[in-house]
Amino acid sequence: MISVAQLLPLILVMSDGGLTASSVTDPFDERALAAALWVASPDIVAAKGSVIDADANEQRAALLPNPALNASWGTIPIGRRNPAGLSFNQVPNYTLGASQLFELGKRGPRKEAARASAEEMRWSLRELFRERFLDVLRAIGEQSLASARQAVLERLVSDSEETLRLQRLRAGKGDVAGLEVDRLEVEHLRLLSSLGEARAGIEQAAAACALILGDRCPRVTSLDDSLRYLAAAVPLEGADESGIERRPDLRALESSERRARAEGVLARRQAIPDPTVSAAVTHDAFEVSGNQPNSVTLSLSLPLPLFDRGQPEAVRASARAALAARQREVLRQSSRRALSAERERLAVLTERTRRLDDKAIPMARATVDRVESAARRGGAALQDVLLARRAMEELQLDRVDVAGEAFEARLEIRRAAGSVPEPPGGL
Repeated sequence: MISVAQLLPLILVMSDGGLTASSVTDPFDERALAAALWVASPDIVAAKGSVIDADANEQRAALLPNPALNASWGTIPIGRRNPAGLSFNQVPNYTLGASQLFELGKRGPRKEAARASAEEMRWSLRELFRERFLDVLRAIGEQSLASARQAVLERLVSDSEETLRLQRLRAGKGDVAGLEVDRLEVEHLRLLSSLGEARAGIEQAAAACALILGDRCPRVTSLDDSLRYLAAAVPLEGADESGIERRPDLRALESSERRARAEGVLARRQAIPDPTVSAAVTHDAFEVSGNQPNSVTLSLSLPLPLFDRGQPEAVRASARAALAARQREVLRQSSRRALSAERERLAVLTERTRRLDDKAIPMARATVDRVESAARRGGAALQDVLLARRAMEELQLDRVDVAGEAFEARLEIRRAAGSVPEPPGGL
């Protein structure tokens, strides 16, 4: 019988240690995001069923085969009796027996295979959590990127509207050609389209995040918060090659290899016959014939593994073990290459960010200040002010795009290094 202590891990997986889903409001709080994801994500909730099944299979593998109980009623008289004159109860015999199968050399590898399978399911669940957690971060990052673009594009649209208004006035006086107004009109419509795309991107990213999270997704609305999230929401502490070996997908492949090797041992041991031992007690009422009234029968039966000795299962297990080992090595090497490539990419993007923050944007802002100052003294037209502002906002838009690319690079570094919070329910 399975004890309460044996059922406790299953109960904890099903109840998640008392955790409950609640809406996350702070996008920077990774622990809250992890807790909400672990409890409410549809994919993770569904995958927990596989862990429960694997745990039950592991416990079942540790149990002995059930004995068999058999009873028989023999020598039932029909018609004439020999010798004549015997009553019905003086003829039959009654037998009650039990038999037990004894597995030789099989329970050990079967338990090891079940244990490795349960570990594989748990690591697979952990890997699903890791992937979905990074997907949530990516969705919030896409929302932040769209929100930052919206903030900059709104200023560009505002300046574009003012420029278009001035050019229409000038065209009405004959100072500029109507073709120039048409060109500005087309450019203004392009900015409006980009602004609409950014707004739609915010909602699309929020919907994707909520679908993965299984709960309402935290919002990032202002330009400052969006840039701060893109720059700081994906810390890289511990995201190095040492974390690759701890990645749950590699650990799951290690468990898969161990399970396949145990299954290979189990398959090869099918050649060992498993004896079935039986014992029976017989009570014979036909004593008049000289039969023993009470007797015990002991028997032993052995199957003959002449044809099926587990050959196909042994070959399959060996091939799957080799495949899991190869897959683990390939994944390890590709993760190291990805980690190195993404770090180089991040270094390039960091340098681009530094140039924009330290030189290009301050210079553009200083230019706007000078042109505005000149305009107040009558030395520059309002159109020059608007053009200077537009140049600065376009640099801000480049800065937002670079921040989005750097965020994606940091996210891929964490993916390669396996750097994510532990699920609240553990393994």
